[in-house]
Amino acid sequence: MKYYKKAKEIMDMDATEFVGSVSANEIEDAMKALSVSFPESYKAFLADFGGGDAGGEIIFGITNDEEGDIVIITQAERSQGLPENLVIIGFWNDTLICLDTDKMNNGECPVVEVNDDYETEVIADTFGKFLYEYLDLE
Repeated sequence: MKYYKKAKEIMDMDATEFVGSVSANEIEDAMKALSVSFPESYKAFLADFGGGDAGGEIIFGITNDEEGDIVIITQAERSQGLPENLVIIGFWNDTLICLDTDKMNNGECPVVEVNDDYETEVIADTFGKFLYEYLDLE
């Protein structure tokens, strides 16, 4: 969570466009719909911001919008073969960015890039670190 808190501190709110916070019930409903548990840092992001544009890249969340809702997008990709443990949180540079919920450790899981064969490569140990490193590079 320390990286998420750092990311939140450096976030340029003038360069972001979020849908707004979502409730604990909405987060719980999304987890049930996808049959996974979200990492603590991602749940905090959803509770604080809901999802949306963070300085040029969309971070999927709970938006009820086909273009940014994790449930809608993940379920659609699962119907095409995406493994059940992956939850799509972005589509950057033609690459799926996902939470790998099978690798949960102390309430956190890695963020991975997923190729066309559904092979994964870890790009951050936690969602908080992923968000912090992205924002810190801007």
